[in-house]
Amino acid sequence: MFTNRAEKLFVWVFFPLALLMPLLLDQNTYYVNKLATILILSIFVMSLDYLVGRCGLVTLGHALFYGMGGYLFVMLAPEYEAVNFWIYTFYVLAISSVVALIVGFIVLRTSGIYMIMITLALAQMCFYFFSDSTEFGGNDGVFIYVKPETSVFGLNLFDLDNPTHFYYLCLLSLFNCLLFFKLIMRSKFGRIVDAVQENPERTTALGYNVFHFRLASYVIASALGAYAGYLFALQYGFVNPSMLSWQTSGTALVMSILGGLGTLYGAILGTLVYEGLHYGFEHLTENWLLPMGVLIILMVLAFRHGLAGYLESLLEKRK
Repeated sequence: MFTNRAEKLFVWVFFPLALLMPLLLDQNTYYVNKLATILILSIFVMSLDYLVGRCGLVTLGHALFYGMGGYLFVMLAPEYEAVNFWIYTFYVLAISSVVALIVGFIVLRTSGIYMIMITLALAQMCFYFFSDSTEFGGNDGVFIYVKPETSVFGLNLFDLDNPTHFYYLCLLSLFNCLLFFKLIMRSKFGRIVDAVQENPERTTALGYNVFHFRLASYVIASALGAYAGYLFALQYGFVNPSMLSWQTSGTALVMSILGGLGTLYGAILGTLVYEGLHYGFEHLTENWLLPMGVLIILMVLAFRHGLAGYLESLLEKRK
């Protein structure tokens, strides 16, 4: 499954360490919640990394689905009743996939800068809709008063009110998403998607419908982006329009580039580094945006293929 040396090293170091983190932190609620947020963001960034790095579909509107995941749960679930997490996960994924199919059918008629602009415009339309909506709390958003229960045949697997339980749910979700994308990439579908990115004209000449493969990839990535937003909404118990903003999409794109486009595990690495820098500079100075921005620019210039690419080249040299 993991053929790259750097990828194997990262997986074998990161996931066992992540399993132990709540114990190492002595179950400190603040840090466990912070790490769970990083895991959720990693799922979101990974879905964007697949779309941009593996499919060549650059978008600034991926936050549309991130926010949609949270708002769909608010729309579907009863306000003061605990629902089943797994059933509503299916609802969120199914509805967001249908929306992504419709949006993808429109935006994939364009490419390059035009696709960037139209995805940005659609996301901002939804952002302003929820910002002006009194039904959904406007800019303040809307609260989730009761978190879902996770029972399967009467067995309650996770207590979502417990930060440690929620952390492990997010870690399991991230691992499953990574495996899912790796399976796709190793399948015939994934090889055709790679061919579409490399040479769409030749792929068309071989008899494949390029638009259909791009549309399927767009739906997959968007649905998992919505799942990340759904988890974020459950963690903090509220949804607000900032989840749909272009800044959310832009930040995720920066994390993906920082980690290494198309590597998938680089999305996790980029999110960890970005959020670590964010936390460090935020507690160091009130004017943290400038030094953090300068450092990220320097890192992107220094690591031309991202942190994952640098790790791969480092291991190759040692070999």
